[in-house]
Amino acid sequence: MSLSRDGFVVFDSDPRVAAWARAAHRAASRVANDPVVRAQNLRHGQTWFVGVDVLSNDPDGAVDGVPLAGPWQDQVPDVPMHKGQVSIIYPGYPQRDPDQSAANHRYRITRAAAHVDGLLPEGPERHRYAREFHAYVLGLPLNAVGAAPTVVWPGSQKIMQSAIAEAIGKNPVEDVDLTEAYHAARRTVFDSCDPVPVHATPGQSFLIHRFALHGTAPWQGAVGPGRMIAFFRPEFPDPLDWLQG
Repeated sequence: MSLSRDGFVVFDSDPRVAAWARAAHRAASRVANDPVVRAQNLRHGQTWFVGVDVLSNDPDGAVDGVPLAGPWQDQVPDVPMHKGQVSIIYPGYPQRDPDQSAANHRYRITRAAAHVDGLLPEGPERHRYAREFHAYVLGLPLNAVGAAPTVVWPGSQKIMQSAIAEAIGKNPVEDVDLTEAYHAARRTVFDSCDPVPVHATPGQSFLIHRFALHGTAPWQGAVGPGRMIAFFRPEFPDPLDWLQG
């Protein structure tokens, strides 16, 4: 498995990652059980705790004095870290929210809400623009629940990056409406790439290419505790590094 070829890689268990996951699980559980934070973060019929920027990690990723270190470090650029996301999926995911369209809900079920991070929908017509210039996506499982795994379309990063770079051309990255190019490239991915679930347990980690199409599979199987993963998406200071790197 190769990041450049497949768009993702799953690393074997590492004692450094396991120690961090234990500390992060304690910290994540505290914040996820806070009534105010919980109300602010539950979506899709209360089956997804979004948890963006809620992890109480230090600027280097450490949690409660436990450093963030692991086998991904020699495969990623050295860019500033941020507060981690704590994504918790609960049994029954996804339910439909009252303000969610039928098409959007269906896409979440049939296509795992597949997306490229950082291309954000804006305005009433939800045109997409590059707004967050992630260097990579790092996933760190915090519990051993295997339901509703992250899903990646292998090889999709090449299709998506090529289409987006062509659409932007020599224009300022932030100024280009990428809606048409993004949707066309996404259709090409669906026609040519088969999705692969990413299964990992605490102590393991996985790295996703910043242009890889990915999402979250619907919950299947027995009812149990929520599936909890911490995600980091540090950003490039220069959008051109994101586009061309």
